[in-house]
Amino acid sequence: MALLELANLTLRTPAGDGPVARILAQMPDPMRPDLPALLFVIVLLVVLYVYLRVVFFKPITKLMEDRDRDLDSGGDAKAQAVAQLDARQKDYEARLKELRAQAFEARKALADAATREKQRLLEEARAKAQAERQAAVASLKAQQAAAKQSLLTQVDALAESMAQTLLKQA
Repeated sequence: MALLELANLTLRTPAGDGPVARILAQMPDPMRPDLPALLFVIVLLVVLYVYLRVVFFKPITKLMEDRDRDLDSGGDAKAQAVAQLDARQKDYEARLKELRAQAFEARKALADAATREKQRLLEEARAKAQAERQAAVASLKAQQAAAKQSLLTQVDALAESMAQTLLKQA
């Protein structure tokens, strides 16, 4: 019963010499600071602070510093990689430009060679056609001369035959 009464403490203190009154009389006044208990709590808080600082905060700050250092070094590595990538891209663009210029020159050379070959073939065809034309003209002139000769011979023969026929009739 005394424990129940102790558990059900209210603002008023029980009157008399009962066990609850004696227990409450032995307890310190809650409004008056207890210096040894206060010093004990302060020492406990300082020890807890030092313990947390050494065991908990120091590894966490070390971990955060390592992470920051790794992030910074990762950023530096990223910047270096970007710089290398830009350099390679510029190199590839320069090579591509050079290869395109070479391809253009090769294409131009091939076009010039094709044009020269076309001109050569045209000249050969013209020369061959000219030779055939000259041969045909010469052949026609020869045929013309032969036909003229043949006609003159026939005219002479006809004229003689007519002259003889007329002489026979006269």
